[in-house]
Amino acid sequence: MKAATLVILYILFAPTLAWSTGLGIRAYTVPKPAADFFLPDMMGEIHQRFDYRERAYIVSFWATWCSPCIKELPDLQRAAEILGADNIAVVTVNSGESRELVQQFIKERSLILPVLLDRDSHMLRQWQVLALPTSYIVNARGLVVARVVGGIDWDELSILAQVRSLISANQNDVVPDD
Repeated sequence: MKAATLVILYILFAPTLAWSTGLGIRAYTVPKPAADFFLPDMMGEIHQRFDYRERAYIVSFWATWCSPCIKELPDLQRAAEILGADNIAVVTVNSGESRELVQQFIKERSLILPVLLDRDSHMLRQWQVLALPTSYIVNARGLVVARVVGGIDWDELSILAQVRSLISANQNDVVPDD
């Protein structure tokens, strides 16, 4: 097989493999600044990194055609309800799809998560997402402390505890200059 074919196959099947092998949360040894973003939500309101200053958040990239994403979204919604009490937000980013398609998708599944629309996949590239779903955990200082490639059970107690631990453990890190 040609290298390009292997890369395409990896991109298509990595999320499914990641889900089944349970890669879980991978903490960064050295947290890094979260990349800027400037995206509309489903109502057209613009969200940017600055809106989440002094607040920890999870940003999760997904698409309607991604089976592991579909499985993960309800777990993320339940996690958002639980983590909201700890002032931790959950934001999802749909990449490359129309507002109408995403709106129909979330309506059919009764999802109420905040969905940002990355129509041109600029944020996807900026955050260096190689497979869907991919999520990042960002502490209140704006540092990415961990990444999750593939789906996980976000509402599982051990996962929630790990998220809280990662966020609180990295609160005193120095924010590098942009």
